[in-house]
Amino acid sequence: MTRGLLLLGFLVLPALPVAHAADQIVHGVALIVKDPGVAAKRQVTLKAKETATDNTLVGDPTASGATVTITVDGASPSTQTFLLPAGVSPTTQKPFWTGDAVKGFTYKDPKGDNGAVKSAQITSKGGKFQINVAISGKGGPVDIVPPDLGSAGCAFLTIGGGDRYSVQFATGQVTNKGSSLFKVAKPTRDGPCNLPFITPPGNAPLRYRDPVFASVSKTSDVVYGSAINAENQTVTLTLDIYEPTGDTVTARPAIVWVHGGSFTSGDKTSPELVDEANTFASKGYFNVSINYRLEPGGCTPGSTLCMTAVLEALADAQTAVRFLRTNAATYGIDPSRIAIGGSSAGAITALNVGFSSSEDPSAAVGAAVSLSGAALFVTIDSGDAPSLDFHGTADPLVPYPLAVNTQKLAVAAGLDSFLTTWVGAGHVPYVQHRSEILDQTQNFLWWELHLTTAAH
Repeated sequence: MTRGLLLLGFLVLPALPVAHAADQIVHGVALIVKDPGVAAKRQVTLKAKETATDNTLVGDPTASGATVTITVDGASPSTQTFLLPAGVSPTTQKPFWTGDAVKGFTYKDPKGDNGAVKSAQITSKGGKFQINVAISGKGGPVDIVPPDLGSAGCAFLTIGGGDRYSVQFATGQVTNKGSSLFKVAKPTRDGPCNLPFITPPGNAPLRYRDPVFASVSKTSDVVYGSAINAENQTVTLTLDIYEPTGDTVTARPAIVWVHGGSFTSGDKTSPELVDEANTFASKGYFNVSINYRLEPGGCTPGSTLCMTAVLEALADAQTAVRFLRTNAATYGIDPSRIAIGGSSAGAITALNVGFSSSEDPSAAVGAAVSLSGAALFVTIDSGDAPSLDFHGTADPLVPYPLAVNTQKLAVAAGLDSFLTTWVGAGHVPYVQHRSEILDQTQNFLWWELHLTTAAH
């Protein structure tokens, strides 16, 4: 685990040790999917074990429950999330979850009160960290079936209020027996699940994945604060709200969108941000697009105010996050599920806010999305936000190597960090890659904001 300071021109200061991240990686042993042709006889088995590990148990499923997500890739990919709630079985009168952070935790539901997961274990003992999950169609619906032909898989167990534990099966010994069996054993490489490519499972329409609202309401020029610029002038900070019309949910995830313009120009009505805000509002999100302080020259060639402008934008975007958190009840926002995204200068700002989350919890976000951005003038620490960056290799304004460097430092700090690369693409190619951007952002936010358990 490392931290580093990102500066313009790829200047990286020496790395320092940090604590664990919220997404821990566990070495896989086997992922087995069986379908004998009868739905009630479908079975999924997950086994993971890591020795001499620094993984730790974070969270308490006996109080907050957990979820398990399984995904298999191949000719016919499938994904399913299973709920493993806390509480007591009405059938056996025994608690579903038992254990503690010292002994580990065990889940048992032999009667299928909660669905298909019969048992699950997550333990850390004697230097060994293990996860075992047994799923059976006898207890409830199992939508995971052999991909026929299957190539890879991934799984993650998320403790409510705690960490997520990812087990990757991208390599290893693969066994395919038509539509009856898919197995990956002894994977040779570890890593997080590729969340931007895992579509949230569930019947349509599914809030936060599908458009569930026919119209979006916009409220313009809401004042969220004020700040002094480099010319010692007071700037009034405003935002536009995009929210689903007629929505009755009072704890919605929120997204702060930040426009580009080299920190010297641009506006909250930037077309790609308006499109994204409307798209995600139709899916059930609360969205704001913000204006922020701009400086003459910004980060254009010859400007002496680049660092000032970048840090002003960071501070203003953090002010917007605090505004939403402070006014969560007024706007029907879940203050624990706020994300940020942007393009170009706005993408730099979004990443900067995400990578400042551990330093300023009042302005912390749960995820940061960047189109043609990179982190500048901030540290990356293990307690910061996960990130998703879209970037072209021929970007003339924010060079692609800077995006690669950002992702490497984030991964080294133990964070989820994903980089979607477009070979030969330039700066902010939103129109050309719109569907890709919207789909991957939708998936990324679903998993990173834990929307399986959000208000629906």
